[in-house]
Amino acid sequence: MIRLLAGLLVLPLVGLPLLAEASWVTGTIGAAAGVLCVGGIVGWSLRLLRAGAALSLIEYAVALWVSAVPPDILAAVAFGVVLMLLLDVVGFDARFRGAALHPGVLRGQIRYWLGSGATAAGAGFLLALATGRIAVQLPAWAYPAAAALGALGACAGLAGLLKNAVTGERDGE
Repeated sequence: MIRLLAGLLVLPLVGLPLLAEASWVTGTIGAAAGVLCVGGIVGWSLRLLRAGAALSLIEYAVALWVSAVPPDILAAVAFGVVLMLLLDVVGFDARFRGAALHPGVLRGQIRYWLGSGATAAGAGFLLALATGRIAVQLPAWAYPAAAALGALGACAGLAGLLKNAVTGERDGE
């Protein structure tokens, strides 16, 4: 099940750079990246998977370099989210390979993946919005509301950090 999810994540990881620039160079690098990623998933090799992920990142950089059109910021955010999720999913599989997992643990992990992916995508979208790469026309009343939501988010993040500092908890433990 987890290997299937990881295999599905390889497709956009290799395919998104080809949408930016479909050439024989990006195709060749993408094919090599796909083979390494699939080899890492099938052979339970984190080293192969990381090499394939790094090669797909190189593929994306080459595609952006060769491309005549300006980069699509949302595609870059999607690429980063997929890369993060692929490494997280396969890392989870490597840590618990062969172990019997309670269904609640797996459901919790899937919720974590969905939450971290949504958080990363939202952060990327907000950064793109802040830099002016995406223009959004809001009514005048929405700007203070957006600022208030941002302040609430910052306070919630600070409260979480303080709670972890007081209780001695760390992420992933």
